[in-house]
Amino acid sequence: MEFGIFNLMNRRDRTQSVPSLIAQTVEQVQAAETAGFAIAWFTEHHFSNYSLPPSPLLMVAHVAPQTLRIKLGTAVVLPALYQPARLLGEIAFTDCLAEGRLVLGLGSGYQAHELLRFGLTLEESRAATDEWLEFISQGLGQESFEFHGQYIDMPKTPFAAPPVQQPCPPIWIAGSSPDSQRRAAHGPYPLFVSGFGESNDTLVRIRTETEATWRAEGCNPDALQFATLRYCLVTDDRREALAFAENARFQIRLSRYLRQGQTDIPGAWLPEEPFDGEASPEDILASNPIGDPETVAACLADEITRVGTSHLALFMTIGNTDHEVAMSSIRRFGDEVVPLIEKAVGPLGGVNISKPLQAAQ
Repeated sequence: MEFGIFNLMNRRDRTQSVPSLIAQTVEQVQAAETAGFAIAWFTEHHFSNYSLPPSPLLMVAHVAPQTLRIKLGTAVVLPALYQPARLLGEIAFTDCLAEGRLVLGLGSGYQAHELLRFGLTLEESRAATDEWLEFISQGLGQESFEFHGQYIDMPKTPFAAPPVQQPCPPIWIAGSSPDSQRRAAHGPYPLFVSGFGESNDTLVRIRTETEATWRAEGCNPDALQFATLRYCLVTDDRREALAFAENARFQIRLSRYLRQGQTDIPGAWLPEEPFDGEASPEDILASNPIGDPETVAACLADEITRVGTSHLALFMTIGNTDHEVAMSSIRRFGDEVVPLIEKAVGPLGGVNISKPLQAAQ
């Protein structure tokens, strides 16, 4: 069981300059490394304030020389947007820049307007992702490689810079759809899912659905490495907690807006549109590890026990969360929350619940 810090790097208002957001992200990752976090995750999105980095590999390359131990992950590379030979070379070289600390998260994407501007539809990207996964997993680390498929056709091509991790960096699959669950099963690869700001009960449901998919695919669900993404802030100040939850609602609204399949957006600054049945900041506060150390630890220990999560990635800042509030939260997480979690579930390195749902029942 390990923790990660998830860096969406969104921009809620124009007072947040891009250089300052980049610098603050580096400081937060450095603090997370000191606090004992295992992985720092960076996203790939395009054309809106929902998330700034157009390439998570660029962020990994930027952060790598400013850190020592923490692994650096992509959450996620959208391979269908790339030229095949270039992507293989960039992944391998990034792992070299990170001195073998790259974790390669892959996905098909869900924002139609992004994909359209790279000449793809949602359906085409989803259909091609299995082939991209095969291409990347087979090609990385080879001195010479060729591939001929339905979507990728690359002649025999030499590669002079192999990744440090042989044969390739670890691959993770993002998404809770049946297709994502199936892809993870046939690695097997760790599956990275979001609870969308909802309670641990939602994660129990997604885990149950994933195990059913694995069984249907003839794969053993006991091998499932299940990773989740949660909002998290450690603070004794209820006003700070509610402000963070309100920023989480901002992110949920933008994510929901972008999942409508639209092929155009009104501009780089997305509308914060309320929707029927949305959670209030108080609801988000009640369902997520946000609050004092005891509250945060209890929520996460419950997830570890009931869901069997092997990696917990945490939004430690979102929207226009104050940088110093985020930094204090990260430090307190390592100093105060982790010991409380270990008191409840045991040393994190030894937590290994083979049948978490049966145990919970």
